[in-house]
Amino acid sequence: MSKYPDMSTIKVGDELPVMHKRAEEAELFLYSAASFNPHRIHYDRAYANYEGHQDIVVHGPLQGSWLTQFITDWAGPHARLLSVEWQNRASAFVSEELSFSGSVISVDQVNGSVQLEIYERKEDGSVLMPAKATVKLEQS
Repeated sequence: MSKYPDMSTIKVGDELPVMHKRAEEAELFLYSAASFNPHRIHYDRAYANYEGHQDIVVHGPLQGSWLTQFITDWAGPHARLLSVEWQNRASAFVSEELSFSGSVISVDQVNGSVQLEIYERKEDGSVLMPAKATVKLEQS
């Protein structure tokens, strides 16, 4: 039996296991370099403070990458991510624990796909990034 969901067992309301992430300073510096993003708010605390941020800011695209990882880790290697969309509504900061959670909001048995509603949250429960995704799951 696979640890991944399949169309024979999935149903509306199923919860995805929560994933936790925490960005540290070195990771943010390296992500800035790899993405050719020279904005100092992502690796220079004094400059981030100067611009009015409480600390070093986690890149929005990095959070989007984590979101897609969350979905594909849940769906498994034989599933296919058909679409994903999200909105960055608040800033995440270095060393904050962030959690990704979600649930199945619709099941299309004909096409073998599910639609997910996902949230990235801070420890206090505030939503940083709401998202929706459609995934074609493995058929059993």
